[in-house]
Amino acid sequence: MIQENIANSSPKRSNYRKKNSQIKKIAGILRIILHDYRGQIGSAFIILMVVCAIFSPWIAPFDPYEQDILNRFASPSLTHLLGTDYLGRDILSRIIYGSRVAAMVSFGSVCFSAIAGVIIGVIGGYKEGRKLDYAIILVFDIIRSFPQLILALALVAVIGPSVRNLILALAFTAFPFYGRLARAETLSVKEEDYVKAAKALGATNIQIIFKHIIPNTLSPVIVTGGMDLATMIMYEASLSFLGLGVRPPTASWGIMLRNGLTYIHTSPFMIIWPALTIAIAMIGFSLFAESLRIALNPKERKLHE
Repeated sequence: MIQENIANSSPKRSNYRKKNSQIKKIAGILRIILHDYRGQIGSAFIILMVVCAIFSPWIAPFDPYEQDILNRFASPSLTHLLGTDYLGRDILSRIIYGSRVAAMVSFGSVCFSAIAGVIIGVIGGYKEGRKLDYAIILVFDIIRSFPQLILALALVAVIGPSVRNLILALAFTAFPFYGRLARAETLSVKEEDYVKAAKALGATNIQIIFKHIIPNTLSPVIVTGGMDLATMIMYEASLSFLGLGVRPPTASWGIMLRNGLTYIHTSPFMIIWPALTIAIAMIGFSLFAESLRIALNPKERKLHE
């Protein structure tokens, strides 16, 4: 009876130690990010953007779609802090609401592309040298042979402009990058002793892939995803600027740039503020990704601990 209790408690202790070790690792990563000036600045910008996206109806001082023709092209003032556009709409309110589109497209496209790319890339790396691996590499190379923005533009032109289609198009153009990265990591991870031990103990291929290989290939994928968030914000603004993103009158930073370019000589503020917003958002995500790279790199992490 005592031996049975000891046997039952042993796996529980092992799971507790494993969870405790993971918590300590995550806490260490967060501590490094929060103690790094790049992580602090980047985190502040990301939190600000997410807060604006979620709570925009309560934060925005005006309805972003409310028109005031008599007050069009107004300069910044205490009433309209960033001025008004060609329809008298408050620019600050439209920038705040525009963060919704930017957040949805950037986070959505990166998440979808990373998940699809990692799963397909790991499967290809695990089946290295077989027909499935060659087929996966061929698909990756075909998609990567096209410039990412041009391919996204063509896809959106075919399936139609909307937030959902924009996310799907950008995710489709980006997933081969994550697939290649995951495949390269898998080629080294699958030769580790713990993977060979799992095979010897009778683990299935699916168990090995999802339990042992994928968790150990995520560090470079996460860093790449952090960097791609800034890129996706730029792509969303570019496609919206060209009329292939979200449809007007939806508040979008790219649409605001297009309208601002039209009236640049009449009201320069219409293009200055959304351009600055996009630049600040991209800088914030880039700084956060750089800090995240340091936190996830064991060699550099030791220098900062």
